[in-house]
Amino acid sequence: MKIKTKICGISTADDYVACRDAGAAFVGMVHYPGSPRHLDLKSLAKLAACHAGIGSNAPDRVLLSVDIPGDGLVPLIEAGHPNLLQFHGNETPEHVAAIKARFGLPIIKSIAIETVSDLNQCKKWDGAVDWLLFDAKVKSGAQPGGTGHSFDWTILQSYRGRLPWMLAGGLDQNSVVDAIRISGARTVDVSSGVEFTAGKKDVRQIHDFIQATQLV
Repeated sequence: MKIKTKICGISTADDYVACRDAGAAFVGMVHYPGSPRHLDLKSLAKLAACHAGIGSNAPDRVLLSVDIPGDGLVPLIEAGHPNLLQFHGNETPEHVAAIKARFGLPIIKSIAIETVSDLNQCKKWDGAVDWLLFDAKVKSGAQPGGTGHSFDWTILQSYRGRLPWMLAGGLDQNSVVDAIRISGARTVDVSSGVEFTAGKKDVRQIHDFIQATQLV
C-alpha cells in the first residue's frame, strides 16, 4: 500500500500547488494564533479558492484548530471550506461528536504520546472521530504540534484500536523511512520537517519527503 502524506502548516497557494505536484494526500491549514503557521480568515479563503482552481486532484484540506467551540468554527469553515477538521487541544469526545454531527465533516483528533500508557485514551474516541494523529507530547503551554519533537515510535506497535491513524512529530526526509518501518504508519504528517524557516515551506523538501515515503 502506498504511504499517504499530509503536509501541515501550508500558508500560500504556491505551497498548496507544490503539495499537489509532489503527491500529497492532505494539506493542513492551521488556525492557531500561537503558531508561526497561523492563517486568518482571508488566508483560509485564498486556499479555498486555490483548491477550486486546481481541480479534482487537489490534496484534501484539513483545518487545524485548538479548543475552539462549535460556533467559533463557523466563520473558519465558511472561509476555508475544509474537507476535514483536526483538533489539537483539550477537546472532549462529546464536544467533538457534536461538532461532527453539526458540520458533517470527517475529524482527526491529535493524541499526545510520551509512553505506551498514552494509548489508553484512544478507545474513548471511537465513534466520535474518523482518524487519530499521534504526535509528541509537549510541555503544558507550549505550541501543540509543529515543534519538530518526536517520540519513541515503537510505542505505536502496541496500538490495537479500530481507528486509522497518522504519525506526526519531528519527521523529515531523513527520518521518515525508519519512522514508518518502526511504527507501522501508513499515513505520515510533516510540518517543520519541510521548512527552511519556521512557517515557510520549502518546495524541494516537500518533494524529497514524499519521495522518501515511497522507499518503504
